[in-house]
Amino acid sequence: MSPGQYAALLGVWIAGIVIPGPDVFLILRNAFLSTRRNAMLTAVGIVVGNAVWITLSLLGVTVLISGNHVLKLLVQIAGALFLARMGYGSLRGGLATRAARPSSTGRAVGGTGVPGDDDAAQPVSAERPLSAEQPSLDEQPGLAGQPLAVEDAVLEHEIAEQSRSSGFLGAAGLTPWRALVQGAVTNLANAKALVFFVALFGSFVPADVSWAGALTALGLLIAVALVWFLFVAWAGSIPALAARLRDRTAEVEMVSGVVFLVVAAGLLVEAALAF
Repeated sequence: MSPGQYAALLGVWIAGIVIPGPDVFLILRNAFLSTRRNAMLTAVGIVVGNAVWITLSLLGVTVLISGNHVLKLLVQIAGALFLARMGYGSLRGGLATRAARPSSTGRAVGGTGVPGDDDAAQPVSAERPLSAEQPSLDEQPGLAGQPLAVEDAVLEHEIAEQSRSSGFLGAAGLTPWRALVQGAVTNLANAKALVFFVALFGSFVPADVSWAGALTALGLLIAVALVWFLFVAWAGSIPALAARLRDRTAEVEMVSGVVFLVVAAGLLVEAALAF
């Protein structure tokens, strides 16, 4: 490949990845509602998904799938169902979080306000005590006398308590492994990438490209994607911004859910029209 072909390939690639989509929204959601480390691992997972798509494109697999009507439909439907499930879980978690917010009377939304009513109607404190099974933070080894460590532990505990109904695909109690898997699977589930990669490599990568040229293209695209998505994760987890948006957990979850559902609906409509 010539330098001009590499430049054109990178130009279109950069234009494609910087446009906000499910990948960017997933990174930002995890950055706002979890930790910087988890947001960056989400970004790494997305790049892993990109690496799979790029490798399949260089091997000609994406062209094969795109040219097979049944296979393309299956990929689109499977991806749409996954994104729809993710959107539903995120939207449901956001609604549950909003419903649990304290009302102006200091009791949870939906509570009766009658003393002795169920737990849902009890006052919600910003500094709620830990559960009986959870030892005091000051009693945990290594935390006593370390204000920053205690603050981090409190943050992790509060995150783990939020929006548990969103399950594996949600941001609540997010672990590094889950963050990585979320990123990879979300990227692979977006079947629009199939069309994008077929057009990208069909236009800028010669059919007789050498292995050295193919590996160079793979390395360049992955490096650029890694830099961009890690930057998004870093920017989204800036403490002041993340803290402000973490106070709006319900809205962040709901907006993310709507985005995933809209993309899923688009994929299903495309599949239905092509059927």
